Amino acid sequence: MNQLQNQVSPYLLQHKDNPVHWLPWGNEALDLAIRLDKPIILSIGYAACHWCHVMEHESFENQQVADLMNEHFVCIKVDREERPDIDHIYMDALHQMGVSGGWPLNVFLMPDQKPFYGGTYFPKSNWLQLLNSIQSAFQNHKDELQQSADGFAANLEDKSIGLYPVELNELTPIIPEVLAKISKYLDPIFGGIQKAPKFPLPSLTLFIESFPEKLDTNFDVYIHSERQLEKMAQGGIYDQVGGGFSRYSVDSEWFCPHFEKMLYDNAQLVYVYSKAFQRTSNPLFEEVVNSTIHFLNRELRDSSGLYFASLDADSEGIEGQFYVWEFEELNSIIPYEKHAPFYQAFQIKRNGNWEENKNILFKNHSVLNVVYEKELQTLATVRAKRIRPQTDTKLLLAWNAMLGSGLVQASKGLNNHKFLENAIALEESMIGFWDIKNNLLLHQISYSNQPIYAFLDDYGSYGLFLIHLYNETAKVIYLEKLRKIVNGVYQNHDQMNYLFSFQSNLNAALISNKYEITDSVIPASNSMLCELFFWSGILLNDVTYTLRAKDMLAAVLEQAAANPLYHANWLRVYSEWMENPQALVKYNPSNYAKNELPQLRVTWVPIVDQSHAFLLCIGDRCLSPCESIDELLNQYNSI
Repeated sequence: MNQLQNQVSPYLLQHKDNPVHWLPWGNEALDLAIRLDKPIILSIGYAACHWCHVMEHESFENQQVADLMNEHFVCIKVDREERPDIDHIYMDALHQMGVSGGWPLNVFLMPDQKPFYGGTYFPKSNWLQLLNSIQSAFQNHKDELQQSADGFAANLEDKSIGLYPVELNELTPIIPEVLAKISKYLDPIFGGIQKAPKFPLPSLTLFIESFPEKLDTNFDVYIHSERQLEKMAQGGIYDQVGGGFSRYSVDSEWFCPHFEKMLYDNAQLVYVYSKAFQRTSNPLFEEVVNSTIHFLNRELRDSSGLYFASLDADSEGIEGQFYVWEFEELNSIIPYEKHAPFYQAFQIKRNGNWEENKNILFKNHSVLNVVYEKELQTLATVRAKRIRPQTDTKLLLAWNAMLGSGLVQASKGLNNHKFLENAIALEESMIGFWDIKNNLLLHQISYSNQPIYAFLDDYGSYGLFLIHLYNETAKVIYLEKLRKIVNGVYQNHDQMNYLFSFQSNLNAALISNKYEITDSVIPASNSMLCELFFWSGILLNDVTYTLRAKDMLAAVLEQAAANPLYHANWLRVYSEWMENPQALVKYNPSNYAKNELPQLRVTWVPIVDQSHAFLLCIGDRCLSPCESIDELLNQYNSI
């Protein structure tokens, strides 16, 4: 029988009434497969996933399909956000099979957990045919399947990662060459990568946004960032009524979103737009930051002060139903005759600008939404009466920490202290992620059977959040927590070629250990950790962390330069700390408050036990100490 009813994952609970005899991942399900000598169907998804819902409705709610699955397979459901370690392994296996990834991820395993076939969404007829074929193959050609599974499992080990380190001190500048490669893939009209579907890829945009001015003079790089951020803010991927971004656009123009809203996307985009506003003073960017934070606080903030994982793409069983409008409905509440400029600004058509006579609100030029504040507020009031998309109420450490960093950057970029207060309150709420009894960090606060301990991205994201908070507040408590984070990484994660395993060795072992290095919609956990170590070397006054950061960069840099689109966070860290090192000023906060410091293009770093007033550093090279602001200004101007 179905055994998901006692799970805490909203995704697993969505499947608790399926006639499929789903089991959660764990010893019971894995031992059962061995005891019964049955193949495993491992089905991985997440609560906000549209195609996960479609396959559930078509196949997993169907008795005929369920009978076939129950008779011949052990069926396991996994929430990819609850167990990203499992998802990493079997998504990698799917790629090895030559299949494009996505969710739902459906993989067939031998009883020993080794994969031999897989795919994503299957229509019911295809799924039934596949089930019969797999069952027959397992019964009649089991040895061949096992041989195939053994081969896939062997190739899942990240044995060659970082085997070709470069000598950082002997490198000629590579960032201009990297930029030339990236530019070939950028959309000159709508920004982002020239492809559909189109994802925001915040790491790539932040890499471009973080270039020093001297590179922009030669390569005109900032225009790429500004174009993308403006077009996204105008597009349907941005919720013009309620704020916040959807996960991606199905087209190349940011027009039609895949309507699910994820915390990690919005957290990172708050950071990127704040950084861009700090440089450009573009009021559209400021509006987006304010509106997105308001959306997050209104729609995803839990009573604990932490933030939920996502909002579903569907409502009333229809993708995007909550967000789109028919012309007649709009005309009845905002008459066209009196509000024609609004209709024109947001591209609203009588027969719809999307499918089934529906309109997605998007703008064809960079007008501020505040110009149409009354109309948008009217729509927000009406929309609030609709059936709302479901909320995935998981509380995940990494995603909350990403938002915390975004809030700190918003406070700096928009000069709004309320955002810093929001970030401080968020960090205080993170006490729930600590297993106090064992002094260990958790991936999520609630769990069904046993704790799920923090993965590498949890450590990286939380550590960077603490660094951002410390640099703004000079509160030593954040350094004390940072030291715990760094120690936890070394104690709880395996190491290979200077990199760290994604999985924690506190959780049950899986069939392979993954070392995440690819920056995608979220930065790779190791690239976050690399930046964390650079900062830890300065803030914790320990050069071994700095050396470890350099070793990590050296291990990955050749691969990153060859494929820069998906190593953008690595390249930003390399640029900021090595090739184009950022200017840092260590200052004693007992001598000067943050608001007393001069406006310079530097990162101010409070060092509470520093004997002198200021120490100007370029990367890891520091100049002679200064005892006054005038001395510091003279030194700064000299470089």
